[in-house]
Amino acid sequence: FNFMIRGLTNTWHDPGAALSLYRRMKFSGLKPDNFTYNFVFIACGNLSELGVGRSVHSSLFKVGLERDDHVNHSLITMYAKCGQVENARKVFDEITEKDMVSWNSMISGYSQAGHAKDAVDLFRKMEEEGVEPDERTLVSVLGACAELGDLRTGRLLEEIAITKKIGLSTFLGPKLISMYGKCGELDSARRVFDQMIKRDRVPWNAMITVYSQNGRSSEA
Repeated sequence: FNFMIRGLTNTWHDPGAALSLYRRMKFSGLKPDNFTYNFVFIACGNLSELGVGRSVHSSLFKVGLERDDHVNHSLITMYAKCGQVENARKVFDEITEKDMVSWNSMISGYSQAGHAKDAVDLFRKMEEEGVEPDERTLVSVLGACAELGDLRTGRLLEEIAITKKIGLSTFLGPKLISMYGKCGELDSARRVFDQMIKRDRVPWNAMITVYSQNGRSSEA
């Protein structure tokens, strides 16, 4: 059951079928484990099935998995995708030993839910606690910086990427380009674009959008 639920959620992108299979699993008398709940929460988030997600969340206490970090990371993402960032933060705060995935789940949740300031504030708290960001952290916070027009933090993130030797991937590079573009720093955006070794259509589209949004259509 776990193999099929995971496949329907991640590979075949049919979260509705994943939830149906989860119900069949419970009806058959089989006991879900932490891997089952992980993918069920992912499916709920993808479908914005808040009611189902809450119901499944309540069942964690009956099976003793309410403290499972793997499950809680998916739970944070599910609540954030359903627009329930307060509930997501409550789950995050209850994790006693937060690892990189814990921080990234909450920061990404804030950013994707449009809570840009909260995402940046949590990133700063993460730094204060001595947790070093990875590429996923930078990508999430750069999206928040672009929304806020927070050039200072955006530049800091690029410095962190350079210091940690995180390459300008097709995920990170376009986020930097967009952030600089939203802050009116077109030369910096172009510099990042030119420094990218591998460029698919995502960085090209990001750079074209930056020029168009800043009134330089001829260069786009």
